[in-house]
Amino acid sequence: MSLSFLAPAVLGLLLLQLLPDPIQALTWQQPLGGDKILGSFFGLPGQDATYDYVVVGGGLAGLVTATRLAENGTFSVAVVEAGSFYEFTNSNKSQIPWYSESSVSDDPEGYINLLIDWGLVTTPQPQLNNRRIHYAQGKTLGGSSARNQMIYDRGSKGSYDYWAELVGDESYKWDNILPFFKRSMRFNPPNVGARGANATPSYDLEAYSADGGPLQVSYPNFAMPFGVYGVEAFKAAGLPQANGFSNGDLHGVDHNPFTIDPMSQLRSSSESTFLDHAINAGSPLTVYPMTQAMRILFNNGTRATGIHAHSSVMDWEIHARKEVILSAGVMHSPQLLMVSGIGPASTLHAHNITLIKDLPGVGRNMHDSCAIGGVIRQTNITNPLPITAETISTFRQNRTGILTNSGGDVLSFEKLPAKYRSHLTNTTRSQLAQWPSDWPEIELLPLNRGGPTDASTGSSIAILMTATLSRGNLTITSASMHDPPTLSPNWLLHPADQDLAIQAYRRARELWTFFPGVGVDIGPEEMSPGDNVTSDAQLLEYIRKQGVSGIHHASSTCMMGKAGEEGAVVDPKGRVFGVEGLRVVDASSFRFTPPGHTQAATYCHAEKLVEDILRGA
Repeated sequence: MSLSFLAPAVLGLLLLQLLPDPIQALTWQQPLGGDKILGSFFGLPGQDATYDYVVVGGGLAGLVTATRLAENGTFSVAVVEAGSFYEFTNSNKSQIPWYSESSVSDDPEGYINLLIDWGLVTTPQPQLNNRRIHYAQGKTLGGSSARNQMIYDRGSKGSYDYWAELVGDESYKWDNILPFFKRSMRFNPPNVGARGANATPSYDLEAYSADGGPLQVSYPNFAMPFGVYGVEAFKAAGLPQANGFSNGDLHGVDHNPFTIDPMSQLRSSSESTFLDHAINAGSPLTVYPMTQAMRILFNNGTRATGIHAHSSVMDWEIHARKEVILSAGVMHSPQLLMVSGIGPASTLHAHNITLIKDLPGVGRNMHDSCAIGGVIRQTNITNPLPITAETISTFRQNRTGILTNSGGDVLSFEKLPAKYRSHLTNTTRSQLAQWPSDWPEIELLPLNRGGPTDASTGSSIAILMTATLSRGNLTITSASMHDPPTLSPNWLLHPADQDLAIQAYRRARELWTFFPGVGVDIGPEEMSPGDNVTSDAQLLEYIRKQGVSGIHHASSTCMMGKAGEEGAVVDPKGRVFGVEGLRVVDASSFRFTPPGHTQAATYCHAEKLVEDILRGA
């Protein structure tokens, strides 16, 4: 993205965190057609205004929604975003793939950049030894697409068919939803010359469209050495070769694609693609950065007519002729509904909020995947030191080397194998059977990332839970959006999740036994959890104490469902039940968190719902 209106001196101050000079010229161009100059795309704080659509939240879903509405050419659109531009507030840590992990900390007392993150922290989690965990949520244009791990994969065919069944709408079946996955992104095959022939992934070109975009999906110009061995070891253990993770079949192992621009090897976010596209096309889009929506405005009845906005010391109103669209994210969309009078009546009354609509499901039904740690061993595989004069020069001159990689570039998904499944309780097996047959239960990742200045030889098989049965919740602490919500993901609260987690660790330990056969030397002792951690009780205690961490795939706090269904907040078109002119278009209006990672699902969700809007649904 180019921001040529900023002085070079300012850029120099903002972009020297990693490199001595800016890594790319920022080149937003003045629109060539029409009479709009660049400043025309930004709203004036403190001055009331009216648009056809007001989108609350300029994150992943919000910028997709706003761009598609604006490029229609018929409607004026405003985007209200509490954050700013991540290129300036987080510098290279948001742009260069290697740094993607370093800007996210689970520790509430650790480094959290509050210019791009809301600083949300869970309540003490009793099932995790009362740990409090930072829950990262993007507070910037681009939202969490500006600070996630950039992994691009799609849920299984069965998961979307199940979604369609639960909400009573066949438009969510896999064959019908696939075009919306394709619409938002352009797939770029790997640069085999930069990666090496032994790190060439498989992919299914039928899963993509040559006409898709503007989001860029590609592969890093560097393959992590341990990941290359991991693919072969996992195959030897019985996992099949995956085929790109985008054709509705997640099972298997391979190098995964990322939302990385293939030319610059920088992060491709909704801000650097969709917003860039809208502005360079001269679309009728107005952005209000560093502006927070404080509440939704209604007429004397139940029709949403705009929002009350706040920035610095200024307050004003932004009105919507047609609709207010909430894309504030899985935590803040339900919070904004509640402080505006939509939610559980008892909660709203407790905070003296005038009730617009009693919807008990607002803030409930939080569904989230979670990481549960991993099995770590010493190996003879080391990485290049990531931050050296050589790696920086290689990146700057050639856009190759370790800085193009986030540190984890291999995925694998599977149902728990039969030899471990037999150790699950009958109740657990019965409860897991609710998920479709192609819905994987565990994700296993071969990782050896090391630190910025060391080449660690400690390698991990990390474990993620992808078929969780635990459900979390959030609620408001006051009638003000200035006060963060109380949130409890309840990771590992459900007994079936605990049961599955124990056996997943046993599976990860088995996978380690296949590495010597592909040429990896393994140290004699397990570094973590440790050879002395063997019983179910010991493994569960280890997971509770230090294994569980967030991977920020929460959904469904404004759950989609059928009219009259308990817990449902929006219908299959994203419309909030019981009111008019109000939709929710982000992961909070998912039916559930599908297997895999939620980034692609959220792009698809926004594309699908904005088409419903344009069709007049």
